[in-house]
Amino acid sequence: MVDYTPFILILGGMVAASWLLERSVRPVPVMGKPIGGLIKALTLFGFFVGVLLLVTAVSVWSVQAWDSGTRFLLIVTGFALFLKPLKDIPWAALVGLAVGGLCVGFVFFLHPLPDTIFGISSTWIYLLLFFIPALFMYMLFKFVEDVVKLIGTLLASRPVAIILGLVCIVQGILLLLDNSLFTILV
Repeated sequence: MVDYTPFILILGGMVAASWLLERSVRPVPVMGKPIGGLIKALTLFGFFVGVLLLVTAVSVWSVQAWDSGTRFLLIVTGFALFLKPLKDIPWAALVGLAVGGLCVGFVFFLHPLPDTIFGISSTWIYLLLFFIPALFMYMLFKFVEDVVKLIGTLLASRPVAIILGLVCIVQGILLLLDNSLFTILV
């Protein structure tokens, strides 16, 4: 995977800057439509390309193969592509529902309650066993969800995504030529 880092960077850059690339190839007479369609298809796989960039970053970091600028570029672009679709999912609610459901399921199947406890129906106690952990986990994860949404919104904004994409493409090409943008600039 480390050997394919330049190609993975170019692919990640194309997906990150797909909006700009699609706009720039649209006016080309013969190749505009097919290339534009290919770029649109690539954006659908942005999440998986983000995972590929992050896995490559871990591989590159573990063997210390490329410069630190390349490693950080892989991580930032990977997070930008990975978080773009995930920022719209209500993770706090999903985690809260799962934890509440697990708590009720644990008590209901492994330690069933009698029909009434101190004159209170067991249905109300099961509801409390669901809502108390669910609300606690919801409040705990809501902050994390908001931070992830903020980071995802910033990294997935068009200006940042275009800059990241173009830097990835240039860095990938320079790595193929045994050079690095970060060694040139620094």
